Amino acid sequence: MDHRVSLVKCTTYEDVAVQDAVRRAIDLVGGIGQYVEPRQRVLLKVNLLRRSTPEEMICTHPSVVKAVVRLVQEAGGHPVIGDSPGGPFRAGWVRPVYQRSGMTRVAEETGAELSWDFGKARLSHPSGHLVKALEVGTYVTNADVVISLPKLKTHGFMQFTGATKNLFGVIPGTTKLGYHAKFSAPEQFGDMLIDILTLIRPALSVMDGIVGMDGDGPSAGDAFNVGALLASADAIALDVVAATLVGMDVHDVYPLRAAMARGLTTGQVSDLEVVGEALSDFQLQGFRVPDTNVSSRRAPLVLGRLVKRWFVATPRPNGRCTGCGVCVRNCPMKAITLIDGRASTKRAQIDLNTCFRCYCCHEMCPERAIDLRKPWIGRVLS
Repeated sequence: MDHRVSLVKCTTYEDVAVQDAVRRAIDLVGGIGQYVEPRQRVLLKVNLLRRSTPEEMICTHPSVVKAVVRLVQEAGGHPVIGDSPGGPFRAGWVRPVYQRSGMTRVAEETGAELSWDFGKARLSHPSGHLVKALEVGTYVTNADVVISLPKLKTHGFMQFTGATKNLFGVIPGTTKLGYHAKFSAPEQFGDMLIDILTLIRPALSVMDGIVGMDGDGPSAGDAFNVGALLASADAIALDVVAATLVGMDVHDVYPLRAAMARGLTTGQVSDLEVVGEALSDFQLQGFRVPDTNVSSRRAPLVLGRLVKRWFVATPRPNGRCTGCGVCVRNCPMKAITLIDGRASTKRAQIDLNTCFRCYCCHEMCPERAIDLRKPWIGRVLS
């Protein structure tokens, strides 16, 4: 595998500028022809998460997707835009996600195909550490090539969403809830994500870091101007560079911690070949990491229940809750119920003894009605 990571400045989502920057980023790691051959079916695995507009900075921006589509077409490939966002894996749920995120418009303007394949396949993974078989969407298995198009964001559970975490979307629909329930510790979940990566093995990852998200990502954080596009055949190397770029400690990013434990990376940018701009060319300050988990290097040696009670942020509904039930349907542990609130309305209630702090409710809430609150002792010690 080519471990080069390209880093290219781009400060606008204007189509021409993005097309030029994406072309340069991919050319610096070998050019699109190294990854796509004529007549190949090429899945552009975007990050959609939930129904949101490009201006919310939750999903891969359509201008980046369009630029990659054009390059795949130039190489003679057939681009297919797809993802399994949170919620049911069916057309009625995915169609408005495509429409609102701008993917429908990209397909109409470029002739790219939107994936309407909602089949499932079980793949054997004998070399997996935690998972020896994975259920994935056939929209992935039916592709000849997978190109991952992640968004640079924080993540309350994993700390960082990048090229590795983006591949969790190959798990279809609500099947994700089972993986969350089975691998409830962040260390386990991060290790499981590396199993997915080593099974799917995307040929290329191109990260939308033009405007990222900091704070309470991946959906309730704030827009953060990074001004970068990154590309690499090595998803882990790309994530190391991206996390370092915004000032995160890679040891606090659970998938990268798992990758380091397996010997897949040292976690040091100095051990990678960064081409294009240098990290020092970006003067980024003020990028806020999630205020959720305590770094294992600082956390005292206490038992799991006390850790949750004293040190780990808990999800709590706020006054914006409309009782829509999205959090109820997306909770892996069924820890959320709707109860009667004021004026005969419904509101969410979370059983914190059952909740294992995966923050799926926080990610999926369309109203930003779930706050993540860390107990005072956790704020002090972290």
